[in-house]
Formats: sequence, C-alpha cells, structure tokens
Amino acid sequence: MKKKEFHRLARAVIRSGEHILLAKAEGWQNSFLPGGHVELGEGAETALLRELSEELGVNGKVIHFLGDFEHSWQHDDTEHFELTHVFEVVIESEEIMSQEPHLRFFWADPADFDNLDLQPYPLIDFLRNKQLPVSEWHSTLETN
Repeated sequence: MKKKEFHRLARAVIRSGEHILLAKAEGWQNSFLPGGHVELGEGAETALLRELSEELGVNGKVIHFLGDFEHSWQHDDTEHFELTHVFEVVIESEEIMSQEPHLRFFWADPADFDNLDLQPYPLIDFLRNKQLPVSEWHSTLETN
C-alpha cells in the first residue's frame, strides 16, 4: 500500500517587470514559486513571509491573495497531495541570493514556464495572465 502525505503550502508571485521569481530544488526537474510549508497553527501569510526570509534573506509584503491550487504527485513509494495558497508579494530588492544551498532562484519569463516544468501545472496559464484576479483572504490565524 502506498504512503500518502498532505502538504499545505504558501507561495509568492514576485514580479520584476515581466519576469516572475521561480525556484528549483537540487535534484528535481520542476520549478516552483518561492515559499514553502505552513506549520501547524501558523497562518499562511506568516508562513510565506517566514519562508521568504529563510530562503532568500528578504523581507516581503503580501499585497493580495490570488488563489488556491490543489496538486498531487508521486515520489518513490509515496503519493503526495498539496494545497497551495498563492499570494502576490513585493520584496525590498530584486537582488536575489539563495540562503539555502539546495535551492536556486531565478527570474523567468512566463513564455518559458512550460520548459521549466512549473508546478503545480495550473499556475502556468494563471501566471501568464497579465491581469491576475484578486480574491479575498480571511484567516483567524493571522494577527494583521
């Protein structure tokens, strides 16, 4: 019987002109938006800003909640399921330097998303839309 794991993630859409910041983990083929796991009892916005600080050494400001994306994938003998909360974020500098040796960050043109294997896949068309829709986000876990 396969193992199953659930991941709750918060990820950032960070823009520099027409480019969007993406990440790749060492040994993996796909790319993804910066951010990471939301810890139990932690709000999604708080988790996202913590992850950006840990991964990039930058302070960010959440501008808008953009949407939720569900995704699943297989790795070895485990079936993974994720719920990803995506936010538009601005950071203080476009000079990016990874603070974690297993992660590489880079600015990508949306035209290249297919070749970069951006996951979860629904993000490809969503991020190519110049006018991203804005949704509302409410959480009893956030203090602001």
